[in-house]
Order: sequence, then C-alpha cells, then structure tokens
Amino acid sequence: MKTETFPEITMRDQVRETGAPPTVGQLAARLQEAAARPGRWWHLVRFDPAERVRVELEDGLWLITWPPGYRLPAHGHGGAAQIMSVIAGELAEVAVGGDGAVARPLRANRVRIQAGDSMHEVVNPGSAYAVTLHLYV
Repeated sequence: MKTETFPEITMRDQVRETGAPPTVGQLAARLQEAAARPGRWWHLVRFDPAERVRVELEDGLWLITWPPGYRLPAHGHGGAAQIMSVIAGELAEVAVGGDGAVARPLRANRVRIQAGDSMHEVVNPGSAYAVTLHLYV
C-alpha cells in the first residue's frame, strides 16, 4: 500500500475531525517526529550561559536550551501535562508526587511524560548545554 494514501495527521486535525483531544501516545509520536527533523528547528537553538532559552515552535511545542549547571526550581505546569524529550546533553529531574520524591536522569532520545498536577525540579548537571523539546497540553 502506498503511504501517499494515508492522510497527514496533526494534533489540530485530531481535535477538529473527532472532537476528542489527542492521546498521550499521539502526542509522544508528534514530539518524536519533531525530534527526528532537527533541520526544521535546530537553527533556532540559542546558547545563553546564564539562563535557559525557550522558543515556541508551534501549537504548544517548545524548544528549550539549558546552560551547564542551570537549575529550575520545583514547579508545576498549571495543570498542563508535559511531554518532553532530551535532544542533546543530559538533564536530571526530581519528580515530587504523592509517594514522595524520585530522582532520575533524563537522557537523550527518551520521552518523559509528566502529569498536569505534579511538581518537579530540573537541573543540567553537566558541563555542556542540553537541548530539549516539550509539548504542553
């Protein structure tokens, strides 16, 4: 079967055509698709040694650059779920939930999903910049 016969699926089309919001799996696939096409966004990466740099790409998709040693204090996302992937470098996260705090590394090419009502702290523990893609829904 030819792939041209399949419609291009975007999250905006999902809501418009079905009336249902996209699933977490569909959002994760969208994030992975964006990560697989750095030619579309890599030119927007900016390196600031003092602050993380956030650039909105489209429909809730964000590109964020994290300087070495940068720490983002514990925070939530105002009820929005976050789906993220580290593209380059490594981050560390402390997720705070009903069962306590869990520390974990965030490594490249893995998708991390955070519920909208949870808190976390993120730090770049390394000596190099980290680059991430995020979706907030």
